[in-house]
Amino acid sequence: RGSTDASDFGVTPVSLDDQSRVFAKMLQKSSDTDVPVFLPAGVYVVSNITLPPRVRLSGVLGATRIIYGGDGHLFLADRAERIELSGLVIDGGVRCLGDQAEGLLTLRTVVRRVIDNCEIIGAGKHGVAIERTGGRIERSTISGAADAGLYAVESNRLAVTGNTVTDCGNGGILVHRWQPADDGTLVTGNRVERI
Repeated sequence: RGSTDASDFGVTPVSLDDQSRVFAKMLQKSSDTDVPVFLPAGVYVVSNITLPPRVRLSGVLGATRIIYGGDGHLFLADRAERIELSGLVIDGGVRCLGDQAEGLLTLRTVVRRVIDNCEIIGAGKHGVAIERTGGRIERSTISGAADAGLYAVESNRLAVTGNTVTDCGNGGILVHRWQPADDGTLVTGNRVERI
């Protein structure tokens, strides 16, 4: 499908060592060349990854596991053009997140965002926190977040469809605005349980 294998960048699924530095370099290189990256099945321990402007990251559904190593945030994007995540298990291990991160995935002012067929589990705050962002979150599972599964503020035609959100501490799917305006968010076909 035209994607580059993560092992080409030295990111390996067999190491339980923190791979944050090489993982960040891999994402920057793929952003610079506008090429998607495929993560083979396995475990990847990373922390404090600031996502570059263009990220297309996919894995093997249920078998590619990204684990938060602690001491800050997992994935944070600010003013990005396109963030696409698919087929990934993103595991926070219920570890504390730093002040700069509202969620395990924190995305601010992202023009185009897609989270598809992912599992987001064990967030120490919100599972997914998005601000001033459009795009889609679909066919994904969010569970075990200390706060809300999905927290969206000032969205721009966001679509939240066909997801399962369970066992979160303070809300399933929360859609807010700071100022009255057209939001256009569509929330449909989701299953929300044990909140």
